[in-house]
Amino acid sequence: MAKLQLGWSYEIKDLGEAKFILGMRIDRNTDGDITLSQQAYCERLLNRFNMTFCSPTTTPLSPGIVLSSEDYPTTPDEENEMKKIPFHEALGSLMWLQVATRPDLTFSVNMLARFAHNLGIAH
Repeated sequence: MAKLQLGWSYEIKDLGEAKFILGMRIDRNTDGDITLSQQAYCERLLNRFNMTFCSPTTTPLSPGIVLSSEDYPTTPDEENEMKKIPFHEALGSLMWLQVATRPDLTFSVNMLARFAHNLGIAH
């Protein structure tokens, strides 16, 4: 019905069931369940941020880690070094993951976002 109504106002082309959209793979099971996966997006992120060979972990942020403003850079050299790190780009990419398919990243991403304005080594 929605396709029909859209066809009245717009020129549309039915390409069948979606398999991949907005960086998400869509899998449909025989029982009607739909599964979304962003594995390809994650792999591109790992490549982009030179983390292809990083070790996997079971938790996005180490348990008990405490980040604070005391971790901010204290010297101009530290500030310049931190400016070379694409922290904001990585954080934005992780935010897309948390919103779309990885809600388990939410706490970690939000904690790191608190320090995005003055990034330190610990962050």
